[in-house]
This record gives sequence, C-alpha cells and structure tokens, in this order.
Amino acid sequence: FGWSQNDLVSVWVAYPLCKMYTEKNVARKDAEIWARDPYLGSNSSAPFGGYGGDYDRGHQLPFADRSCCLEAGMQTFYGSNMTPQDHTLNTGIWAAFENKVRTWANSSDTLYVVTGCVVKNPLGYTTDSSNKRMTVPSAYFKALLKYSKASTLGQWNAAGFYYKHESNAQQQMM
Repeated sequence: FGWSQNDLVSVWVAYPLCKMYTEKNVARKDAEIWARDPYLGSNSSAPFGGYGGDYDRGHQLPFADRSCCLEAGMQTFYGSNMTPQDHTLNTGIWAAFENKVRTWANSSDTLYVVTGCVVKNPLGYTTDSSNKRMTVPSAYFKALLKYSKASTLGQWNAAGFYYKHESNAQQQMM
C-alpha cells in the first residue's frame, strides 16, 4: 500500500486476486476486528468507531476478497485499508463493481488489482476515531491486470476504472 500521512489514507492498495482468496471459509462478523495497521502503529488511522459525518469505512481491499482465512480477513479491517466513503457509493455502485471484479478473478488464473483513491481536490475532511483529520477522496479507481492461460483474447488483459466520489445513482457500472 502507498500511505499518505498527510491525508491519513492509503492512496493505493495492490493485491493478487484468485479463487483461493475468495473461498468463503470465514464469516465477516468473525474477522471484523477494526484495528490500526501494525506496520504504521499510531500513524495509522483509527477506524474503530467509524468516521465523523456520514462516511462509511470503505475498504480498498474488500473483506470478500480475503474470506479464505481469518488472518487474511482480519487484515482488511486495518485503518490503512480504509477511506472515508459515501455510504450510497460504498453500498451501491462500488459494491457491485467489487463483485464484478471477483467474477473476473474467478474466471482467470490471477487478477492483479490496484485500488486507490484520489486525494487531489478532496471533497473535504473528516475525522477518525482518534479525532485525527482525514482527507475525503474526490474519486476512486481500480487498475486490473488479468492473467489467464486459457484465454482466447491473449494471456494478459488490462483495464482501468475511475469513479467520482458521488452518491448519485447516475453512475453506471462498466
């Protein structure tokens, strides 16, 4: 991950995704232990009680992408994996997009994912559970690199996606 101490968010998180990681061996409620990132310690954002305002704790690496085991699932609840995200975006078009990405991953050998947020021209600021100021991103993106031995389109395929941080329903999934 690429951590911005000024913004108190990771501007990107990169990870491989394949069927092995998405097998549901752990329930979210069992892994949902909000924590500071152990690598960042007190420099990490504090996601414990949520964020100020009406923002969700939006995962950049979703729990569903690491439901294979408890340890991997718990790591998705670190403060370094969260950004303040509009509830409607988080539970609407962004959640649908994350499901679509998992579908693509399950039909490939490996899908390499970079998820990030845009902190330039932020929507504003909010606070974490420790009352530290956090940037509210202006947009989110995913860059995908798919490897599939059996693909008729070629072994490697790539795509990029950009979503403005808006709650309106005008955005449509590609």
